[in-house]
Amino acid sequence: MMATAFLGFVPTFWIPLAQGIPARIGVITIHALLFFGWTLLLIYQGWLVASGNTARHRNVGMIGVSLATAMTIFGTLAAINAAQRAIAANHSDGGEAFMIVPMAAMLTFAVLVISAIANVHRPDWHKRLLISATAVILDAAIARPFIAYIVMGGHLPPFEGTVGVAGLPGPPPPVAGVLLPALIGELFIVAGMIYDWRSNGKVHPAYLWAGGFALAVQLLKIPFSATALWHSMARWLISLAG
Repeated sequence: MMATAFLGFVPTFWIPLAQGIPARIGVITIHALLFFGWTLLLIYQGWLVASGNTARHRNVGMIGVSLATAMTIFGTLAAINAAQRAIAANHSDGGEAFMIVPMAAMLTFAVLVISAIANVHRPDWHKRLLISATAVILDAAIARPFIAYIVMGGHLPPFEGTVGVAGLPGPPPPVAGVLLPALIGELFIVAGMIYDWRSNGKVHPAYLWAGGFALAVQLLKIPFSATALWHSMARWLISLAG
């Protein structure tokens, strides 16, 4: 998952950042660094438990709570920022509809992290819920290489202004068009299920609950994005940012 998060944004974030392209949209840069930091923290926390340092794991867990909170806040702000840029480019309906994609991911992530915190004294549930929470926020990282190297044939626009850090130009894609990357990300949950089955002879219910919830959100967001209710909610969220 860490490799997916890093490699997915190499063409549109890490390379421009290494080249010194100014990050004129600060919320996007902070959002990206927070989300990648989460994957590093997940690995570190797993290593602490595997090495028997559970006391340190619990202490560092408080950092994880703060990080997840910051991710939810900046993930929402990044979604609002993307919608504002779409509206400024005369893609109001598409920007409002597509806003459900990152917001659905943030909702699923937040619910799974809160559930993991509530199950902190049940390690078998706790770790699987955190793995599942990480899987559901990988859709953008999975979609970027597809857009950059297949849709655009590797002919990316010049990394000028905010293109490199804020995303590729053009109108937002249809919500149904980005369902596949989200489902691919959830294959990490399926991998956990397979590991459980091979190790314990059965799938842990935490994966079944998390995977079912994540899948339901992914499927329901498509019809909901076209409703007047969602568009009014999107406009309300956008208005909060001014």
